[in-house]
Amino acid sequence: MNLTKKQPFILNFFRSIKDFDYYKDVSNEKNSKTILYFIILIIMYSLIVTIGIVYEVNQTVKEVKETINTEISSLEYADGILKINNDEYTSIFNNYVIIDTSKENNDEYEEKSGVVIGKQYCSIKMDEHILKFSYNNYLSENINKNDLINILDNNTTQYYILISAMIFIMSLIALACSTIIDTLVISLIGVIIARIIGNNYLKFSNIYKIAVHAVTLPILLSMIYYIINIVSGFSIKYFSIMYTSIATIYIVTAILLITMDSYKNNENNNKEI
Repeated sequence: MNLTKKQPFILNFFRSIKDFDYYKDVSNEKNSKTILYFIILIIMYSLIVTIGIVYEVNQTVKEVKETINTEISSLEYADGILKINNDEYTSIFNNYVIIDTSKENNDEYEEKSGVVIGKQYCSIKMDEHILKFSYNNYLSENINKNDLINILDNNTTQYYILISAMIFIMSLIALACSTIIDTLVISLIGVIIARIIGNNYLKFSNIYKIAVHAVTLPILLSMIYYIINIVSGFSIKYFSIMYTSIATIYIVTAILLITMDSYKNNENNNKEI
């Protein structure tokens, strides 16, 4: 196959999954082509992650609004003081959120719950740390229950475009960095395998090109798994191990095939001589 001709990304994508012979050409393709393939692959992955997170944010907003309507009978904030449900103790989201605006201090709840909403501040438990946020530092206007519901209802298209752009950029950077690390690790494994089987002509750059294409199926499976996880909550405990294992199998298989072809060509050349 002649790789000097431009081919659609989708064709290269599926070849990277089902055609091990394709890796013989991949190892010698131009650096620019490998970089372009990597960039498009990460952009596609980032788009799926962005759509998933925005979907979760939208569902969370709906859930919060429903909870406010059903669990919060009254809410008033003025001059740095919050009053909810006439200062009665309230627990929601399976005790993850505790509301008690009757006390000046809610330290007794902070180890038992993830979020504690109090009279003058709220606290959020992050691992071993508890972060406290005073309302005076963030709220300057008086707010009631209807105001809060209106804020949640007024999630405009512009708001979702802004949050989508932010999530996409962060996902793109995070996924690019993690995938570069993955491909470098897989490439090092490939170099070791190549030297063990006596293949000394495949350079690290050739093997890295193979590694970039070898993560295609793991990334596709990651996107599918991510969508299923969001929709159904289904999770696989050791999915990251499977991701690395599949990519390693691809790169080892590709190196073995390239080495075998090289031996065959050398044998044929020797016979002709």
